[in-house]
Amino acid sequence: MGELEGKRVMVTGGAGFIGFHLCNKLQQLTNDLTIYDNLSSGKIENVKDVPQAKFVKADILDLKTLCSQPKTDLIYHLAAQVVVPYSMENPMEDFDTNAKGTLCVLEKARKDDAKLVFASSAAVYGNPTQLPTTEEYGFHPFSCYGLSKVVGEEYCQMYHEQYGLDIVITRFANVYGLRCHGVIHDFLDKIAQNPNKLEIIGTGKQSRDFVHVSDVVDLLVTVGQSKTANGKTYNVGFGKTIKIIDLAKMMLTILGIQNKTVITTTGVSWQGDIHTIWFDNSKAKQELGWNPKVTLEEAIKEVIADRNLQL
Repeated sequence: MGELEGKRVMVTGGAGFIGFHLCNKLQQLTNDLTIYDNLSSGKIENVKDVPQAKFVKADILDLKTLCSQPKTDLIYHLAAQVVVPYSMENPMEDFDTNAKGTLCVLEKARKDDAKLVFASSAAVYGNPTQLPTTEEYGFHPFSCYGLSKVVGEEYCQMYHEQYGLDIVITRFANVYGLRCHGVIHDFLDKIAQNPNKLEIIGTGKQSRDFVHVSDVVDLLVTVGQSKTANGKTYNVGFGKTIKIIDLAKMMLTILGIQNKTVITTTGVSWQGDIHTIWFDNSKAKQELGWNPKVTLEEAIKEVIADRNLQL
């Protein structure tokens, strides 16, 4: 089992998309795994599909319940409000969940003297002028979501420096795969409803760095076990970028309907939308020996096969 054998591990947001895949892996590495999730966006079937884990249905903002959980050695903090448009319409709620919620989880880690791995986001970079973007680029958030993630990161750094907690910050690009929500699944939903038309929100020229959830899980497990990663921040992206309109064309080609489906764009994106996400992932490669393996095309084929689309 390795480094995590015998360790007590908690995953906040473990009923979510990334949380499910992470917990599915962790249950093979430890016999003491707790999923802590309020199911506001997570799904109970994700919990049921990780049978070895203990499930606690509770909110990270409920500090009393959080800190009353048995002592833990390692916390993966994935619980978050992740929808950018929602954050712009509900900045107070976004702040409570992402900033104050992270502070509550840090207090649990401080109480237990536990290591914490924090899931941050490309949104902290805003619209970077440096492409591909390195971890040293700095904070330039363009949305309330991005700003709340910056606050979470800063609290993590504070707890690392002032309380000596082992903390690793991971900044995710666009994570995708089975059980995911997001643009790939949105496109498939639209195509299923009407294979003759596919509408893209925005211009379609927005670019994203798509990294498969299995590669993300590999990195999360690695930093959870690594002593040299403590106190550091890592970009978690594939290291390539693709325009959303090109993603749409790729998906239509895989489906064999590229000559049938007309692509349109709204021309106007949502408030707080970022133009380009393209990570420099060389730090994680060099320091952790991590190398994302799953290509976008092969994974889209997997997602389409799983959906069993009848067109």
